[in-house]
Amino acid sequence: MTNVSGLAFPGNRVAELRDFVIDDPGPTEVQIMVKASGICGSDLHTYDSRSGLRAYGPDDPRVLGEPRTGRLLIGGHEPAGIVHAVGEEVRDFAIGDRVLAYHILGCGNCLNCRRGYPVVCTSNERAAYGGERDGGHSPLLNVEQRSLIPIPDSLSFVDGAMIACGAGTAYSAIRKAGVTAGSRLLVTGLGPVGLAVAQIASDMGVEVVGSDLNPERLSGARKLGLHHGLAQSTGDAATAEIMDLTDGLGVDASIDCTGAASARALCIEAAATFGRAIFVGVGRQPLSFDPTVQVISKMLTIQGSWVSSQAEMQELTSVLAQRDLHPEALVSETFTLDEGPAAYAKFAGGATGKLVLTW
Repeated sequence: MTNVSGLAFPGNRVAELRDFVIDDPGPTEVQIMVKASGICGSDLHTYDSRSGLRAYGPDDPRVLGEPRTGRLLIGGHEPAGIVHAVGEEVRDFAIGDRVLAYHILGCGNCLNCRRGYPVVCTSNERAAYGGERDGGHSPLLNVEQRSLIPIPDSLSFVDGAMIACGAGTAYSAIRKAGVTAGSRLLVTGLGPVGLAVAQIASDMGVEVVGSDLNPERLSGARKLGLHHGLAQSTGDAATAEIMDLTDGLGVDASIDCTGAASARALCIEAAATFGRAIFVGVGRQPLSFDPTVQVISKMLTIQGSWVSSQAEMQELTSVLAQRDLHPEALVSETFTLDEGPAAYAKFAGGATGKLVLTW
């Protein structure tokens, strides 16, 4: 057991350092010395909530196995670092290995886990690091070995943290979009996921069109591979601009990273015949469209994409290393763990770009 500090969320937009004791890794666990831990938009749901990451104990239904001493869980689900210690049954990883952690721990046995998608594990054992288990906003983190993905030496730990959620999500959406060199792709929303889409797709030879309400994001996206930034983010004017860019054909595929109904509508409207619209951004706004005109007669494919499979995430590490492509370029600012509360306050205040805790 080791005494450490980690960033916890007691609720009501508070992030604070808490001292706790981390156990030695269990038989199939690996202990990571965390070197980078990303701050994700989904972390804000916890940060903004009234209860935060609740203290857990015997009555907390999210606890796996034997309950531990009640305390606030540690946040963060985008960790990357170095293997610090291993359990006695761990065979695939050794001390000193460079790794990132897929942020959902599934049961490993249900059909979706066997497909490589623990994010949609159907078992009650499903648990998120930084959710139902301690996360990466701490110098040490225990994870099950099946959650780990090796990081090539040519990629930084910040690259690894980006892959662990945002860039992995972007890569999976790009694959579902089916774009290749010469394709035209619309990306709505140029936050970290949308920027990763632009960076990776443009490196593939895809012509990327982007929209965002924030002009600063559009400007930054051009440095990462965006070819065209729309003057209007949504609506008829944005559709008309896309049609002008594509000689009236529309884009081969579109990826929405906002979750907003207006952006999703643009993705459908601007797609070409036989096109694909991939919805990544999480939002609960209802969406109205004409299935006959906008889907059936265009033979449009609409597909949801949630995070990525573990296989896609591991494949992405190889792609980035081969292409000398670094999602670290999307990071606008890094913070120490002690600066974590200030980092979350800045992020919640609408900071653009990606914020990452580093050690």
